[in-house]
Amino acid sequence: MDINIRSADREDFGDIRRITVEAYSGAGYIDDEYAYNHILAAIEEGYSGSSLLVAESDGRVVGSVFVTRPGGDFSDVAHDGELEFRMLAVEPGQQHQGIGHSLVQAVIDRARLDPDVSGVVLTIAPDMDGQHALYESMNFVRIPERDFLLSDTFALHVYKLAL
Repeated sequence: MDINIRSADREDFGDIRRITVEAYSGAGYIDDEYAYNHILAAIEEGYSGSSLLVAESDGRVVGSVFVTRPGGDFSDVAHDGELEFRMLAVEPGQQHQGIGHSLVQAVIDRARLDPDVSGVVLTIAPDMDGQHALYESMNFVRIPERDFLLSDTFALHVYKLAL
């Protein structure tokens, strides 16, 4: 499968929304589709200090990832010198074909080109076993002291790749 990673255009937002919601809600990771759509809509309105990458295969958007810096509108855990990525999503019928890996590698490659970036961080729910395995296979290390509660019942783990 040929995978092309590029910056998202506004025309991609509908596909990004559909893929992200299907990937997360279909896998049972989110149960409030409205709330997640609200986050995605906010990204479309303007995402200061951030970028959105898409993966294309055969001319179709099949995945996306949101990249931000500390202090950006959607940064949760990035410290100075870190790039953060969020909401990695792959079309459910296209998963396990290297698309997610390619998107994460594109984030890492961007980070390595920036002399001010010394690490890449992400948050992930504890029950996302396949995703934990992906990040660990790419040498991300869990940083438990940076884990946090998103709500009273929903924790997020933090992973970092030092560059």
